[in-house]
Amino acid sequence: MEKKIIRIINNIETAVYLCLLVLLTIVIVFSLLELAYTLMAGLVSGDFMQLSPKEILAFFDFFLLVLIGIELMETIKSYLETRRIQVEIVLILAIIAVARKIIVVDTEITGALMLMSIGVIIFSLTAGYYLIKKGNSLKIENK
Repeated sequence: MEKKIIRIINNIETAVYLCLLVLLTIVIVFSLLELAYTLMAGLVSGDFMQLSPKEILAFFDFFLLVLIGIELMETIKSYLETRRIQVEIVLILAIIAVARKIIVVDTEITGALMLMSIGVIIFSLTAGYYLIKKGNSLKIENK
């Protein structure tokens, strides 16, 4: 009886992940179309073939947002294939998200403490990613 309930719960969990994957794919496709439209609109409006710094930052912001969506999709796909959360992918996702924040941050408004905090977060994430990669390479060498 317990095995049957666990199997049902696992099936529901898989269905939820698949639904999330489909919805995320739709969001990414429409975001990509919006990104292309934004770029084209910025290029042809005003001075031809000249983007303002604000338009370029908005483009990078949107671009990195789409990249985060793709990495999130990779996390879900990886979980469905292996039934394990790949910590490397999650750390890459977090690094991209913080990098996005750094790129679009307004340094005139953001205080020094916030910038230092973001730096500590970036260092911690990259150190964690390095240690996981190093640990994985040591596991492979020991086998």
